[in-house]
Amino acid sequence: MNISKVILFLTAIFLSGVAVGQTVKKPKAPSAEPARAVLLFDRKSGAIRQNTNAYQAMPIASITKVMTAYVVLNSGVSLDEMLTVVPQKLETSKTLKTGTQVSRLDLLRLALVASDNLAAKLLAVHHPGGYDSFIEKMNLTASRLGMINTTFIEPTGLLQNTSTAWDLHLLNKAATRYSMFREAAMSKTLEAESLNKRGIWQRVIVRNTSAFAGDYDIKVSKTGFTNPAGWCITMMIEHQGHTFDLIVLGSPSKKTRNDLVSSYLKDYMNFITRNSVIQKIDLIDTDTGLESPP
Repeated sequence: MNISKVILFLTAIFLSGVAVGQTVKKPKAPSAEPARAVLLFDRKSGAIRQNTNAYQAMPIASITKVMTAYVVLNSGVSLDEMLTVVPQKLETSKTLKTGTQVSRLDLLRLALVASDNLAAKLLAVHHPGGYDSFIEKMNLTASRLGMINTTFIEPTGLLQNTSTAWDLHLLNKAATRYSMFREAAMSKTLEAESLNKRGIWQRVIVRNTSAFAGDYDIKVSKTGFTNPAGWCITMMIEHQGHTFDLIVLGSPSKKTRNDLVSSYLKDYMNFITRNSVIQKIDLIDTDTGLESPP
C-alpha cells in the first residue's frame, strides 16, 4: 500500500470518530411499550383519566369470557342443569374430563376464575339455541350495549375476537347486574364439582388467573393472553365511593401488565383519597361557617 493510500485510510478513520481496533456499537432497540391500549375511567365524575388507544380495536383474548358468561346469565337458563363434558377441537382443560357432568354454574365459575377454555366452549355448545345461535347472541348483545367496535367469532378468546378498551368498559357496567362477576373477581381460589361416569362426585380446586383477586373491592375482572393479544386485563373497582374501570390490552409480558396495573391502581386510589380528604375539610369549613381556603 503506498503512502497516499495509507493517509487516506487513516483520515477516513479519524473523520468517522472510530479508533483503530474499536468495534462499532449497534444502537439499542427502543423498549417495548407497556401496553397497546389503556383506559382509566372514573364513573363517578365521568372523566377519562388515561386514554391510550382506547378506541382502537384489537384482540382481547380471554376477556371474551365476560361476554360469554353475561350472555348465559342473561338468557335465564337453569344454572343447576348438569351438562356433559364433550371433547372439542381446540379447547382443552386441566379440570374437565370427557364424559363427566358439570353444572352450568360451575362451568361459568371455571370460565371466569380459572379462564377454562373448555368450560367457556361448553357453555356455548349446550346453549338451548345451539352454538351458532350463541355466537350470534354475543354479537347482538355487544351491539345492544353500544360496543360498536367489537366482534366475537367464538366464546373463549383463543381466536381473534376483537374489541376496544372503551367497549370493554361498557361491558363491565353491564356485568355488574350479576353478582357472579364480583364473586369470581374476588375469589383467589375456586372449588368446583363434577360427576364422573361411575356416579361419583369429584372436587377440584383452581386458582384465579388474576394476581389482584380479592385484594381490592373488585366488581368485575378478567385476564387474558394469546400471542396476538398480548397480556390483557379488564377491571372495575370501587374505592371510597368512586367506581372506576382500568383496562389494559396488549402488554408484552404478564409482569409488565401487572406492574402497570399496580402502578395505576396505587396512583389513582391515592388521588381519590387525597380529594376525599379535601372535600371533607371543605364540608367541615362550610358547617362551621369558616371560609374554605382558596
